[in-house]
Amino acid sequence: MNQSQVSESLRQYLTVSDGGRQVLYVPEGSYKGWIPRALYTFDLDELYLPFLKLLSFPVGHHALGTLKDMLVFQAIGNYLIKLPSSFAECTKLVHLNLGFNHFVEIPHAIYSLVNLEELDLAENDIQSMSEDIGNLGNLRVLNLSGNNLQNVPVQLYRCKKIQRLYMSGKFYPRGQLKIVPEGVYRLSELLELDMSWQSIETIPDGIGNLHKLRSFNLKGNSLIYVSKDIQYCRKLHTLNLTGALRYCSVVPSAIFMIEELQCLYLSGNYFTEIPSEVCGLKKLKTLHIQRNALLRLPEELFNLKNLEHIDLSENYIDNIPPGISKLHRLFYLGLERNKLTSIPKELCNCRSLQHLLLGSNQLTNIPEKICKLVNLTELTLDNNQLTEIPLLLDNLQGLLQSGVLYLYNNNLKKPPQAICDQGVVPLFHFLKELRISEAKHRRKMILIGAVKAGKTSLKHALVLGHSKLTLEHERTWVLERHLWEPESQLRVQILDFGGHHIYSAAHHMFLTPEALHVLVFDFTKYNMDLYDALIGDWLDAIMDRAPGATIMAAGTHADLCSDEDINDKTEDILRKMHRDENAKIEELTQEIEKMRKILEKPEVKDGGGGKFSDIGIERLQEKMYHMQKMLNTRSKLPSCIFAVSCAEDLLGMEGFKENLITRLKETEEKPLPESWHKFLLSIQNHPDRILPLEEALDKFMNIMSSLNQSMISLGGSPDLSLGMVLKYLHSTGEIVWYHENQKLKSIVFHRPETLIEMLRAVFRHDFEEIVVYVEEHGKAAGLSPNKFDILKQDFIRKGLMAYELLHYTLCHFQLSADALDTFVSLMLKFELCYEVPKSPSAPSLIGSSRILQFPWFFPAEVPDSLATRWPAVTPPNQFELRYTLSFPSKGPPYFFEKFSVRLQSHVSDRINWKFGILARKNLSRLLIRKERIFEQDVVTLAFRGTDLQELWQLVIQTRSDLLGLLQEWPFIRFELLLVCSHCILKNCDDPYLFPGEVLEFTVPKDTVWENWCRKHEDELMPACFVYPLDPDYQDDLPRHMQAATEFLQNCGDTVDGGGLLSDAGLGYIASRLGFEWTLIALQLGLSQAQIEQIQMKHPQRPYHQIHEALSTWRNRENVGSVEDRLAQLLTVLESEEIGRNDLAETLRERFHL
Repeated sequence: MNQSQVSESLRQYLTVSDGGRQVLYVPEGSYKGWIPRALYTFDLDELYLPFLKLLSFPVGHHALGTLKDMLVFQAIGNYLIKLPSSFAECTKLVHLNLGFNHFVEIPHAIYSLVNLEELDLAENDIQSMSEDIGNLGNLRVLNLSGNNLQNVPVQLYRCKKIQRLYMSGKFYPRGQLKIVPEGVYRLSELLELDMSWQSIETIPDGIGNLHKLRSFNLKGNSLIYVSKDIQYCRKLHTLNLTGALRYCSVVPSAIFMIEELQCLYLSGNYFTEIPSEVCGLKKLKTLHIQRNALLRLPEELFNLKNLEHIDLSENYIDNIPPGISKLHRLFYLGLERNKLTSIPKELCNCRSLQHLLLGSNQLTNIPEKICKLVNLTELTLDNNQLTEIPLLLDNLQGLLQSGVLYLYNNNLKKPPQAICDQGVVPLFHFLKELRISEAKHRRKMILIGAVKAGKTSLKHALVLGHSKLTLEHERTWVLERHLWEPESQLRVQILDFGGHHIYSAAHHMFLTPEALHVLVFDFTKYNMDLYDALIGDWLDAIMDRAPGATIMAAGTHADLCSDEDINDKTEDILRKMHRDENAKIEELTQEIEKMRKILEKPEVKDGGGGKFSDIGIERLQEKMYHMQKMLNTRSKLPSCIFAVSCAEDLLGMEGFKENLITRLKETEEKPLPESWHKFLLSIQNHPDRILPLEEALDKFMNIMSSLNQSMISLGGSPDLSLGMVLKYLHSTGEIVWYHENQKLKSIVFHRPETLIEMLRAVFRHDFEEIVVYVEEHGKAAGLSPNKFDILKQDFIRKGLMAYELLHYTLCHFQLSADALDTFVSLMLKFELCYEVPKSPSAPSLIGSSRILQFPWFFPAEVPDSLATRWPAVTPPNQFELRYTLSFPSKGPPYFFEKFSVRLQSHVSDRINWKFGILARKNLSRLLIRKERIFEQDVVTLAFRGTDLQELWQLVIQTRSDLLGLLQEWPFIRFELLLVCSHCILKNCDDPYLFPGEVLEFTVPKDTVWENWCRKHEDELMPACFVYPLDPDYQDDLPRHMQAATEFLQNCGDTVDGGGLLSDAGLGYIASRLGFEWTLIALQLGLSQAQIEQIQMKHPQRPYHQIHEALSTWRNRENVGSVEDRLAQLLTVLESEEIGRNDLAETLRERFHL
């Protein structure tokens, strides 16, 4: 553009303010690193140049000083380190903002701007201030926060009009000022002073000169001495000493002499008590003493009748004195994360309370009078030990409007935790219903254990009252459900879980903390080596999936064992149970303590960022609360093992049955409102196997109408009220309803056995023998005998289930198409299978509408083609990344199968077998194998291809899936190791192993080549072989790609011209080109449209753009032989317009051209 065009381009940002001022506001991104000289041709009153990456201002015939009429100048967020001397001529300036630049000193020109009223130089690197600062006598506001000031000249006092002074240091490195400077405390007009994040040790006597000071912020300093003269700051109403008194054992008495003080912040220190002198702060309204070590509260504190806001969170307070009832104006009381075990009823006299935070204490009860606090809009009671709450809590309508009532992570029985966790509206509705009527509820009991443990026979003995041993064909598939009524007032729902490994995939869908779990094993099969298989693994499943559940243990076939044998085995089992549980509790306790110590560090408490980000702290707190909940909800282990026989004599059954009934009756009855109970009976009498949600709603509305009860829940919405009821019934096991999923929520399994039977129909260990062709069902599913046989064999041999075969298998359920789709969605949700696209490699399934893959049915044989598809040695011009996940003894059950399901979202073209997966993503391949090596289960994940970034992406994605999946087994021990790619590409038999933690980071800045491989310490390797590449945040990505391709070329045996046109060869070129690549692409024959399409496909990723452009050129047809293409490429590089002769020469030398 010519000068006229440039001027017009800039003029578009010129406006006139309401006051008639000429304002030029150049928005961010309009110019990058420069601004046109035409700027000086404008007659400006206000100039704004934010975030333009300016290093300096244009020079020449004009300079910044020509804008002499400017009143306001702002240039924040640039890279400025100095100002032109001519800037001193802008003497009319009133407001100057140069924050967030790189000044190391206050530019000298500024000291000539005698009319300045506001000067903002925040967040620079200023270390000193000239005595000339005193020239700025009209300053009202001076902001130097976020700098590195070493000293402040006394001449600052000459700026007598300053009212607001901000001189906070950086969080790191901390500011160096150790005393409030004389030049500051002589500013008699000062209203607001911020000197946080310095190293101030002393507040001198001169502080008393600041008679007008209203707010003083000293957060994050290191105070040792506070002058009593601070009491003469007679208008001081806000004093922030957060983390500033960590070197003081008590609160300095001078603070309690500030009569006008209204807000006092003392958080993040180490005080164990609040001195009684606090009563001197008679006007105090806000008191924050979070994150200290307070043990008690003085009675004098409650004489401060103006107190409105008290935050005492994260201390060690174990009781609240009754005197708190005096605080009639108190509207906020924070006591979270203390040691409170009870709440005094006197607290309920603080009728002004709007926010009451009591979470994360040790409360076991809440006074009924809390319902008198009618102004409450926030009440937190989460992470306590409550078993019940006041039934009149719904009187607090403010909580209903705000929705802020937290009761999570308690052990509530009345009302049940499941209701409380749904939120305020459902809870309040439940409380209203509960006060009208309480109905008894069924108990639920689960029989769980290994295959052929005798669970079904035990169930028969309990339900029938006599022996009925289970025959082979009567064994449980997945699970069965039965009703047992041992007494007229006791109704027990028994779930009998199948023990076959295939069925364990579905067990977690039904385990609940409310149930009594009976762990069943066969005494005759037990020995010390089989503890985990017969007992330990099943016990872990209960403890992990149903925390807090009641557990009993029963050993069957006692009639076939001697008393001595039973006693020895019982002793061994109980010893191992408690040994493992004590180890887990100790591990949990140590982890919690370790995290607590991190969270109690001053730098974390102060929340200043640095090493500990807010998100990181929040995640660590969440993890600690989760582990604390795990610790608090550990189930009580069985104290004995019942030895029983289900044979004719029913040895031991009578005593077992009596104890079982006693335990079932010990469990508190769950209150169920009358309308809910009638609704449950109504849907259970529904004749169809499944119940559409619409029909359930009709039944619910009819019952509510017949009882003359209004649906007050959720604003009177019938469907939302029904949802609340169904959620609760689902939590108790009466029905199955998955409300989180839009597809699944349309159907209610009002008879859970229906869902059980549907799962049984698919997950059969004897599918081949039982599922046979019946013409009637075949016609309904659209299957001929031949097609049926083909699809059946695909399922048995490969685990591939065609939609039509699933329809056939479930024919007797008479499901609609929508219901069948819902069942498929349910299996997908619980990761029992995954959906695969149609593929020419499976011609028998081409005609199927949907295909599901069940990993539990993968063939055991390793495919013959594996050796050719995945050679033992990494192919030339390809990278390989590899890591291993090993378990000290054995991996968790069905872990590999569930991971196989999750993997589907990342890959395609899979070849599966029982302990392996070969798959592809774009041009990358991956091989995953599970093996037993030296008494360990080891999962190896290897990735090969030419796109190193894509390989790293696969590594990170699969690792995330693995670690996320392992959270289902919180106590499983494992080790993740990264195999050295340097060793892999060098074909080393014993490669070096890096700790898996390296995968949590990206390549260190300015680190390209390192000798990190301990097996080859004399050789350098690319850093991006150890640390993942992050294309979104990796500034030096081309350097890493260049190093990787160089290493790959050096490892390769082929260095001829054809190698240059390989993917790796093109990658070598791409890593050495810059933004001139578009010109090269044009000369190679690509169109402008193709180039723009490539740029849009890979935004902000130049390496990928260049590589794809070169690949597009290479893959074009009719462009000659390899020699012709090489000649064309070299000619373009050496052309006058491109001028990359250096690169052309390098290519000739490296690739022997």
